[in-house]
Amino acid sequence: MMRWTIKDLSLRSGERSAEGRVRGLRGAPLAPHPNPLPASQGEGVLLLITLLIALPASAEGRRFGLVVGENRGLAAEEQLRFAETDARKVKEALVDVGGFAAQDVTAVAGADATTVRTALTRLRESMGPGPHERLIIYVSSHSGDGMLHLAGTELPLQELVDFMRAAPVQVGLLVIDACQSGRVTQLKGLKATGVPATRIEASGVEGRVLISASGADEYAQESDALQGSYFTHYLVTGLRGAADTSRDGKVTLDEVYGWAWARTIEATFSSRGGVQRPAFSVDLRGAGQLILAEPQRSVSRLTLDVRAPGRWLVVSEATGSVFADVDKAEGPVSLALPPGSYRVQLRVPDGVMERVVVVPATGGATLTGGDLEQASLLRVARKGGEETRLVISAGAGIASGFLSGLVVQPGAELRVRRDGYLLGPLNQLSAAFAWREGTSATFHQTELELRLGTGHRFSWSRASLALGVETGPMLILQDGLPDGTARTSLGLALALALEGRVRLVGPLEFFVHGTAGGAVVKKLTGTTLAPRLGGTVGLALGF
Repeated sequence: MMRWTIKDLSLRSGERSAEGRVRGLRGAPLAPHPNPLPASQGEGVLLLITLLIALPASAEGRRFGLVVGENRGLAAEEQLRFAETDARKVKEALVDVGGFAAQDVTAVAGADATTVRTALTRLRESMGPGPHERLIIYVSSHSGDGMLHLAGTELPLQELVDFMRAAPVQVGLLVIDACQSGRVTQLKGLKATGVPATRIEASGVEGRVLISASGADEYAQESDALQGSYFTHYLVTGLRGAADTSRDGKVTLDEVYGWAWARTIEATFSSRGGVQRPAFSVDLRGAGQLILAEPQRSVSRLTLDVRAPGRWLVVSEATGSVFADVDKAEGPVSLALPPGSYRVQLRVPDGVMERVVVVPATGGATLTGGDLEQASLLRVARKGGEETRLVISAGAGIASGFLSGLVVQPGAELRVRRDGYLLGPLNQLSAAFAWREGTSATFHQTELELRLGTGHRFSWSRASLALGVETGPMLILQDGLPDGTARTSLGLALALALEGRVRLVGPLEFFVHGTAGGAVVKKLTGTTLAPRLGGTVGLALGF
């Protein structure tokens, strides 16, 4: 019998995860066992092992879980909204469809680093000498620089990796849903790939898997409509049946990761937080597939009995949150859902079809295409803590003069910016009031300028860059003219704008703003279009 060691997996663009194949083996080359079995016997053993893997865990092969959710990070970080809710959803999925006994899954909410370490110690004690079948640890929180940020304290991600590697279990899975959580896949030797895992042809699958919701320098993002993070939502939805692309009633590791990976990227592709790319590290050995969930075993299910493929939303009537987002392939699909009332929606070319369905505590509900009615689309939003909606900034600046004898004009500027989706790529509005003074050899000039602008802002973990256009009127006051008179005139400014911001602490940011354009102004005789450059530096405060 051949024994394989799989160190790194990748998927070609366009392949479905369930149809993928092992690629990019970076460990030892494949080599036969020193005493290989005859082909017929080897095939029989492989078949037997595969069947055993698919069976529920026995009393000796217990499954343990630890889920941690903490909305509070460090003092300077904004509070998350759904980290603790995400942890609860993961625990429910592990119990409902993952084959975990409720008493073997520990949930920790509102915890600092000490509390999590205590939970890990108690978990290790409850596991005893083992060995056991499986351990899953899930964490949703703030993070940065290789640390989890928990209620004002820090916990190194390496501690979780070390615990997972030392645990007396056949398979260990660590999932981190936090900003910059991709660092966990870079710790101590496991090799990461930013694309979905392919089919794991691994006898009695054993080893460790690390999954992060975002890259090493990316935001993890939440949705108001989903009432949770994008990645965790699609992870849970996949475990409950949406990721069962083979339609065999079982959800494998490669299926659920591929599902969550693709959906997370799609959902965050146009978000202000930037594209969020989950990361994956694997070190598994053996033959067979690692089955993470069996939705067909759930006592309450919803079956979408529509043959044609389509995009479906399942929305909780009680909370209004999206419970499942399913891009269904051809044929029916079943979802393991908690009992309750759900608004089920199917996107069609001219809108949305909808039907309210009650899923009973035992048994299931079935929905066909003829049951649907017209409905409206849902709205989704961004995460990472509360979205900054309003920013007020002030700074000192300088602008080039546009009249003879007046080369530069120093001044100050007050700006107000509103973030939010407008039209297409436009996601911000701004208003600026500028005051400038300048003196030449023959006169003194004061400018008051009001500019309105719009543009697109690109955001990263602590910085952002905005490109846009600004225009507005100018009031020009001149006195001390050669003839002893004063004059007031109006002008019109139009400029391209570039602004960079870096967060200092909490909502406080440092900004640099520059403009390049021109102004239509009145001279002694007629009007003229004069070029103008300007720049401002200062501080900004977000609300």
